[in-house]
Amino acid sequence: MAVQGNVKTVQDLYAAFGRGDIPFISSALAEDVEWYEPPGGEPPFKGTYRGREGVGQFFTWLAEAVEVESFEPREFYAQGNTVVALGRYRFRARKTGKAYETDWTMVWRFRDGEVARFEVHKDSAAEAAALRNG
Repeated sequence: MAVQGNVKTVQDLYAAFGRGDIPFISSALAEDVEWYEPPGGEPPFKGTYRGREGVGQFFTWLAEAVEVESFEPREFYAQGNTVVALGRYRFRARKTGKAYETDWTMVWRFRDGEVARFEVHKDSAAEAAALRNG
């Protein structure tokens, strides 16, 4: 039952993201959460953000950097304390006006019903190119 509860939590987090409800997202995170963006991107899309405050800062920078044109979680797989979601998004860089899209895989790891670690795998090169001036 915990596995299905974790899937529902991830689905609820995506719904919260869609409506811009960052406080809801923060409430589902462990205090010592690690939020991982792969290297290769432009800020804020690289590095590890730690704790609820760090993740909150990530979302602030995200809103400043891009406009979300579409965000589509498509499939969910779960085992134990891990949920893997597959999807696609299209963002537009505010600074350059360039749009980019990528398929993504997001991995959510739970501890005691809270998100303890998040990581995303995506096309960081396309993202960096859209965010970079020049």
